Amino acid sequence: MDEYEISLTELRKRLGLNLSYVEDGMIIRITKHGKVIGRIIPERKILEERMVDLVKQGVIHWGGKPLTLWNPIARNIGPALLSDLIYDERRRT
Repeated sequence: MDEYEISLTELRKRLGLNLSYVEDGMIIRITKHGKVIGRIIPERKILEERMVDLVKQGVIHWGGKPLTLWNPIARNIGPALLSDLIYDERRRT
């Protein structure tokens, strides 16, 4: 998710514009005298809403059937996450 900082004064001047950025998925860090005092984050969509958005964008095809969770094939045993290990391996190549 994209983030950016904006001063409280600037946020007040352009509140509508900044809220439209939040609707598009951006996170806004609000600063006062150069110090971050808060954030505005988008409301999390439920999985089905995200799927419908992706279908509308043409990214995926989905028949509309209810989504079910599946059990993972493997679980992490060590302290590092598998995704971190894959990321590190890909950076090396």
